[in-house]
Amino acid sequence: MKNILKILSFLFIVTLGFTACDKDDDGGTPSIQYVRPTEAAASDSLLISASMGQTIAIIGKDLQDVVSIYFNDQQAKLNPTYVTSFSIIVTVPGSIPNEITNTMTLTTLSGKSLVYDFTTKITPPTIKAVSCEWAGDDSEIILYGSYFFPKADGDIQVLFPGNLLAEVVDFTAESITAIVPNGAMKGYITVTNDYGTGRTSFIFRDDSDIFIDAENTSEWNAWSLSGFDSVDGIDGSYVNFEGATGAWAWPSNAIQMFYVNPDAQPLVSVGEVTDYVLKFEYFCHEWHDTPMLIWFDNDGSHNVDGADAQYHWKPYSNNGVSENYTTDGWITVTMPISDFKYSKDESETDRAITSFDELQNLNVMWFGDVNESTTEFGLKLWIDNVRLVNVKK
Repeated sequence: MKNILKILSFLFIVTLGFTACDKDDDGGTPSIQYVRPTEAAASDSLLISASMGQTIAIIGKDLQDVVSIYFNDQQAKLNPTYVTSFSIIVTVPGSIPNEITNTMTLTTLSGKSLVYDFTTKITPPTIKAVSCEWAGDDSEIILYGSYFFPKADGDIQVLFPGNLLAEVVDFTAESITAIVPNGAMKGYITVTNDYGTGRTSFIFRDDSDIFIDAENTSEWNAWSLSGFDSVDGIDGSYVNFEGATGAWAWPSNAIQMFYVNPDAQPLVSVGEVTDYVLKFEYFCHEWHDTPMLIWFDNDGSHNVDGADAQYHWKPYSNNGVSENYTTDGWITVTMPISDFKYSKDESETDRAITSFDELQNLNVMWFGDVNESTTEFGLKLWIDNVRLVNVKK
């Protein structure tokens, strides 16, 4: 909404400026005087090029009948609201051109056209996430992002830490499926094509922020909750939540976890609380219904009815309809601290974690919805490498 208001304000200012000096609209051939950014802070800047996905303002005359704009040979999406006699707000397409002409072509409804010199800068690859940050050697991993365009030879390069080249199984502009090479180390993954190199913002196999690795459970599991196993694990032992869910009642020990920080202090303390996310790897074999309630505390009470802000994880819910949820192996989940905001029954949705002091102990348990059926379903979920990560550092 804020972006729309900014754009509409920009159009209003531009229109006022031109109306004062040119009141007549002769419906002539469109002309461009200049191109500029839409940000008010950059109002004095003129553009001769723009990056893919960048929103720009085209300033000129007789632009009201323009129905199409091509950057090279790629058509942009036009919103009629942002087309006036004197300006057009448009976003540069994010698709790679088949032919690079370094031009912008405007065409009106009557077929009049204007070719304007303008360069589209092709954006280097951007990696936003991977399917599993702790994927094992020889396993398949999916990189998610944008601008994964092929090189001239039709290929794309993925390097894992240790300068190890991965086998690319398949890729599109927004995802790459690759095989983790043998000997991959801790570090950053990069993707390279003819337009540059992109690097993960996170560290692959990062162990520096892990506080639950399910190896030395006696240090933190004084309540003797949860189960543990190592068969088909991703990194040694893991927490095994296995049992039945559904009833609005205190769940069995097997589907609870209570991490009591042996240091009796906040798990993290650098930056802002809202800069952090809770991450872990998981492998789901069965999960039909009933949310996983997750919350932090600093009093060691393990009280699901307390005032702590909770995160309610419901991967089984598909547009509000519950269905059995499973995964094809281990994947990574990210839970922003800002999304910890619920009470147990979700009657409160505005709770918040506001200080590092609250991030000391971690609690997990399943509770059914008091307003729904208490039918019990099987549950089998493995988790490992639980960590708090600062995504702003």
